[in-house]
Amino acid sequence: MPLKNSATDYGAVSRFLHWSVFLLFVYQYLSANIMTRLARDQTLFGLTQGNYYDWHKSIGLVLLGLALARWLWRKATPLPDWAPTLSDAERTISHRNETRLYWCMFLLPISGYLFVMAGGFGIKLFGEVALANPIGKQAFLAKLAQVVHIVTAYAAIVFIAWHVGLGLKHHLFDRDGFLNRMLPFRRP
Repeated sequence: MPLKNSATDYGAVSRFLHWSVFLLFVYQYLSANIMTRLARDQTLFGLTQGNYYDWHKSIGLVLLGLALARWLWRKATPLPDWAPTLSDAERTISHRNETRLYWCMFLLPISGYLFVMAGGFGIKLFGEVALANPIGKQAFLAKLAQVVHIVTAYAAIVFIAWHVGLGLKHHLFDRDGFLNRMLPFRRP
């Protein structure tokens, strides 16, 4: 599989970045649900609430780096042509949805970072290295960032559901091979 996109398919780099971001978003969703429901003195799969928070914050920073790499790759590498089976309305909505997903990819980790730093919680990168806090404790900024983080997380779920739904509709119902353009390990 070529590294770059072709006129009809996504290349290996685009696929890697796409699926890495998706899988880490799934992890973030699950870990957020666990960490906010787990009592401080409880463990789940051998991890405490603090462990889940540390990993959630750390993966958020990894996601920010991947989102930046994905955006830069997107700007440097032409996309494949639109799938011929997409209607004009689906193309318009997909384009708008993609823009919203990119906003979410950046807003979620940035707002999360601002929330934990301004809230005085800090980040212990993968439970090992405490990152310096360049912001300092600021209650208003922490609350604002927390609200933005939560609202953006719910919005991301809606946008991801649309994205997945369109792909599954075309692949399973229209049977046009639409997903083969992006599925990992599939040859064009």
